[in-house]
Amino acid sequence: YGPNGAIIHYRPEPEKCKTVDDKKLFLLDSGAQYIDGTTDVTRTVHFGVPSPREKECFTRVLQGHIALDQAIFPENTPGFVLDILARSFLWKIGLDYRHGTGHGVGAALNVHEGPQSISYRYGNITVLHKGMVVSNEPGYYEEHAFGIRIEYSFNFQPLTLEILVQNLLAIKEVDTPNRFGGIDYFGFERLTFVPIQVQ
Repeated sequence: YGPNGAIIHYRPEPEKCKTVDDKKLFLLDSGAQYIDGTTDVTRTVHFGVPSPREKECFTRVLQGHIALDQAIFPENTPGFVLDILARSFLWKIGLDYRHGTGHGVGAALNVHEGPQSISYRYGNITVLHKGMVVSNEPGYYEEHAFGIRIEYSFNFQPLTLEILVQNLLAIKEVDTPNRFGGIDYFGFERLTFVPIQVQ
């Protein structure tokens, strides 16, 4: 909550906890493990009226989130190539975040599971394959003020264009009108759905 949300993986300690009210942004990083899979969800909400700065930053994080969600990319694409889609709206006003945009998600194993990722760390050249599950979690953290992150995961599968609010994504094959070079194209299938605050 508030400045604690600016700490990327904040862990509450009794002497540093804040009382949640309607004055600041509230970032909740959560998830669960089920018999048929794992979820990893982060949402940022405001219980009052956010400031113009909070609104602008939230909107840019959401724009990046949507841009990655709607990506269509050729097979043999490593995740670092897609990272710019999520960051570009923040970069336009000189902002960024210090973590990867997406990570592999295990099924009843580790929430953060590789080798796949979507990250500015271009050293990971793991290609995104159909059926892999990754998260989409751009953010922005203003030190001593607030944190914003919108996270879900997806699966790589064939593409159908549909805009929904989702959590995890799977990579899927996409039916494009052309197949330049005779290769397949991929997009993301939404696996879980969690609302995003629109006020």
